Amino acid sequence: MGSALAEPQVEDEEGRRPSIGPWRLALRRLLRKKLAVVALFLIGVFYFVGFFAPLVSPQDFRSQDLENTLLGPSFDHPFGTDRLGRDQLSRVIWSARTTIIVTVATVVAGSLLLSVGLGMLSGYLGGKVDTVIMRTGEAFGSLPALPMLILINATMRDRVRGWVDGLERNMSTGEPAFLVLFGILALIAIIGVAAWLLESRRNGGWIAISIVASLFILALWGMQAVFATPGASDYFLIFGALSLFFWVGSARVIRSQILALRETEYVVAARSMGAGTWRILANHLLPNVSPIIIVGISASLGAIAGSEIALTFLGVGVHDPTPSFGALIFDGGTSQPVIRNHPHLLIFPAVVVGLLIFSFNLLGDALNDVLTPKAR
Repeated sequence: MGSALAEPQVEDEEGRRPSIGPWRLALRRLLRKKLAVVALFLIGVFYFVGFFAPLVSPQDFRSQDLENTLLGPSFDHPFGTDRLGRDQLSRVIWSARTTIIVTVATVVAGSLLLSVGLGMLSGYLGGKVDTVIMRTGEAFGSLPALPMLILINATMRDRVRGWVDGLERNMSTGEPAFLVLFGILALIAIIGVAAWLLESRRNGGWIAISIVASLFILALWGMQAVFATPGASDYFLIFGALSLFFWVGSARVIRSQILALRETEYVVAARSMGAGTWRILANHLLPNVSPIIIVGISASLGAIAGSEIALTFLGVGVHDPTPSFGALIFDGGTSQPVIRNHPHLLIFPAVVVGLLIFSFNLLGDALNDVLTPKAR
């Protein structure tokens, strides 16, 4: 009889266990995939080394030692030296920083702001908005991407460099306009937090204003960090050109999902209760398309990194003195004598690039299996 009384108690305890959320469940499934974990580790090492390149780099990537040119791998120079005696390991590390800056900026501008924003607006609003957005996307999609990127980088370089150099002078010398903007954003963030704390019924609008202002402050600090690296104008030009072409495909996929979701019962109910467009998009539609967004971003990271490397390899990307994998691969594979006599100039940057793009592809496949309902 005691065991009979114990069984319902065990069932009640199991019933009280909190259910696992979908994102935590997806993370558990992702961590069970060994290849995905290896890919995450390699990507994490690459981004850590790139972000902390000034601290991790053993030498200055610009320092030349003409007495020790074209040395093979050694204890002092694990990746050898190039034709000017520069340490190849330091140049590979700073090339990772270049790839990270261009990739992250392109993902934020193209894959998030343009593709997600325009795709959701096009699918939900329809009508003329849908027509304008999709016809613009078709115009960009009909153009050959790589030749257009080469054309934009070749023709707009001097003009963009002038704009960025002027902005860099304003930020580095502490112009009053920049200081006033920074102070206003900081004041808005402080007022938002204070109003949120002093209110009796904690309104989320105040803390949202504070978060937005803080994000702008972080963006300004990030721009200063970019400007501290040589080649800032090349970064802006490349990620701006890449953003124009990498949003079209993702926007089409998101639009098709929004078209199917906007007539569902919960969206119709929210609309009938007076919910506005932005609230429906943020609270009801965005969470349902977020798995597609994550998979699309993970799949595009490798393509964006490869495009930046290809542009630099062709001579219209990042220029000296800023190192890039495209320039390193070009220098190491210019001729057969160089490849035959000094293979380390090509092998090390090519292996790093290959591992990075391969890791992005493995991670994209794993996320597709984990987040796509049909694959479960």
